[in-house]
Amino acid sequence: MAISQLSLSICVNCSKNKYEVTDASTGSVTAPITAETLKVTYPNDDSVTLDLFDNDSDTLFGKSLTSSALSASSVSISFVPAVIGTYSYEFYIIYIDSNGDLAYEPISASSTSSSFSGAASDIISAITTASSTTGVSAVYNSTTRFIDMSGTSFGVVAIANGTSNVTVESVNAETLADGKYTVTWSLTDDDATYSASTESYFLCNVECCVRGKMADIDVSCDCVGDKKNEAAIEAMLMLQGIKAAAACGKDAKADKLLEGLQAICNNECKSC
Repeated sequence: MAISQLSLSICVNCSKNKYEVTDASTGSVTAPITAETLKVTYPNDDSVTLDLFDNDSDTLFGKSLTSSALSASSVSISFVPAVIGTYSYEFYIIYIDSNGDLAYEPISASSTSSSFSGAASDIISAITTASSTTGVSAVYNSTTRFIDMSGTSFGVVAIANGTSNVTVESVNAETLADGKYTVTWSLTDDDATYSASTESYFLCNVECCVRGKMADIDVSCDCVGDKKNEAAIEAMLMLQGIKAAAACGKDAKADKLLEGLQAICNNECKSC
C-alpha cells in the first residue's frame, strides 16, 4: 500500500477569516491519480464537493488548501508570476446559486507572464468569464500585488499545486460562521482508494465575544453578585464547555452550548 495513512488537519485564522487544511498523510501516491474530491460541510449542514480530478495538478497530497469565509463580500488572493514557461492558476469560487443551493465554480487560468500585472490580467480574465454564474468580479491591486475579488455573497478555496501558488490572503465583511466544519478528502491512485475526514469547531465569533466580556470585568469590585462579572465568567465556562464537548465527540452538547453562548453574545438571553 503506497499511502500508509491519508489524513489532514485544519487550522483556523480568525483574524483573517480564513482556514487552512494541510495534508498530514504518510506514504506516497502511486501515479496516476484517477479520482480525487474534497467535500466541505458547513455548520448549517450545507456542503460543497470539489472535484479536484478535473485539474489533477490540484491534488492536496503534500500541499495545503486555504478557504475564506462563505458569504464574504470581498476576498483577496495572492499568486506568483511565471518565471520560465507557463504557470497554471486554479482555485474555486463557492457561491449560492439561483435555487439557494451551495455551488462552486472552478477557475482555471494560465499565463506565461513574469510580471504581477500580466499574470493578474490572465487570472482576472478567467474570473470575469465566470462572473455571470458566480457574481464575482476582480481587480488587480498594484500596491499589495493581490487580486481583490468582490461579490454579494461568496467564498474562495485555493489549493497550492506547485506552480500556481494561489492563496487566500484576506476576507472582508463576513466572519467565519461558528460551528462544526467537516472536511472529507477522497483520493484514488493506481494502488487503491483512500479517504480521510476531519471535524473542527470554528469559534471565532464567540471567542471574541467572551474575550470582550472578560476584559470588562471590574477587578476592583470585591462584591458578590455583580451581574457583569458573573455573566463574563458564565460565558467563559460555556466556551470551555463547547471545546470540551467537541473534543469528546459530544456534538449535540457542543451545539447546544454554542447556541446558548451565541444568545448571550447577541443579547438574546433574557435571563442573564
